[in-house]
Amino acid sequence: MNQPIKPPQAVSPLAVTDPKIRVMLQLAGLRFMITRANWLISEATILGKALKAGDMTSEEVDAKLEEMGALDLCYPELMGGGE
Repeated sequence: MNQPIKPPQAVSPLAVTDPKIRVMLQLAGLRFMITRANWLISEATILGKALKAGDMTSEEVDAKLEEMGALDLCYPELMGGGE
C-alpha cells in the first residue's frame, strides 16, 4: 500500500501528439493573438485620441477599459498584479 508517489509529468497545455497538427494549432493561436493585439492597438488609439481631445473623460475611458478587460493592463498595481 505504501507505493512511492510519482511526481506529476509536465503536461503540455496542447495535448496533441502529431507534430504537424501541433504546429498548425500553434500558428492558428498566434494568428489569433496578432489580430487581437491589432484590435487592442486600434481601440487604445481611439480612446487616447478621444481623451486628449476632451471628447471622453478619464472615468469614461476607465469604464471602457474595464469593459474591454484591459483595465489591469493599464493599472497593474491597482489590480493586484504589481505585488
